[in-house]
Amino acid sequence: MRAWILPEIFMKNIKLLSALAAVGASFVAFEAHAGMVSDAHGNVGYDTAEECDAAVQSGQAKFYESFTHKPTLKRPGETSVQAATIKDLGPQYRLGACDKGVGRRMGRDGVSKALQGKYIPFSPDMQVNVYLDASGKPTRASMQQCDNWFSGNAPRAVPLPPEHAPEPAAEAAPAKNEPAAEKKAGARPYVFGTAGALRDGASVKRGNRRNKDRDTSAAGQVGAGVQFNEWLGGEVYYQGADKQEYDAPENLGNEKVEVRNDTYGGRLTAGTKVAKKARVFAKAGVAGVRHKSKTAGAKDSDTKARATAGVGATVDVNDNWAVRADYDHYFKRNGDEDVKWKGADYLGVGAQYKF
Repeated sequence: MRAWILPEIFMKNIKLLSALAAVGASFVAFEAHAGMVSDAHGNVGYDTAEECDAAVQSGQAKFYESFTHKPTLKRPGETSVQAATIKDLGPQYRLGACDKGVGRRMGRDGVSKALQGKYIPFSPDMQVNVYLDASGKPTRASMQQCDNWFSGNAPRAVPLPPEHAPEPAAEAAPAKNEPAAEKKAGARPYVFGTAGALRDGASVKRGNRRNKDRDTSAAGQVGAGVQFNEWLGGEVYYQGADKQEYDAPENLGNEKVEVRNDTYGGRLTAGTKVAKKARVFAKAGVAGVRHKSKTAGAKDSDTKARATAGVGATVDVNDNWAVRADYDHYFKRNGDEDVKWKGADYLGVGAQYKF
């Protein structure tokens, strides 16, 4: 009887030990993943930076993969973008990054809600956008495919073991969580030229008779300017126009009055970006407008200071070149007692080059 009972007791103990082992393994697995969460796309995040670092250092981390596509978006003061990888940001990024996930801000969606506030592992080979200022200095990095922000201007690097820690990088993207928009961009000079048409008008008096007439001719502007900051700038320019003709009073034999318009001006501009590459601005200033006229063989020249106002727009082609359009109005100003100049309007399209 005992010989039969002992094997049965032994088998029950074996089953009990197996069950205890399974529970223990489950507990260990639970402990290992207690601080990790996943989103609907399979990306993971950890409660603490240390947990994320340990997963990367042990080779167990699942690196983040972007699931949206967004073009680059420059902030004020940023002039160009370069493609790179996280490990290109500096030798401290040899193992990659564990950075805190952030939500939507400044036109970008951010990571999924489940990972916001969690530490997300990023591969050292992950493609990033590196944004540069006018001097070519890096200001920040973003995820290349989706252009999402990191928690700072650069992601938090995974620490290397002490024996493998690199020397500090001489030049790396700043890791301070300081918006690049707060960086003060220097003044940027530019030149421009447009071609279009000028519509001018005059009221000519001879004796007791006065004729009012208008004419439109080909015209163009060339000038130089300085963009002081994101909003304000200043320009000086020259505007020239082809010959215009106005009807003369009958007592001059119906001869035409031939007039040429030359303008030298200065103005302030104030504007803002309305799209990634498009900017609109208003203009106001003073111009010296010279009319050189010829009537019945007699020549005359009249120069008057006139207020001017207008609007313009530029669309960037690349970091230096832009397509430019201008509209300018010159307010009417009386000349001598025989000639009164009406308001004039210039409309032109051309190019602008930023240094």
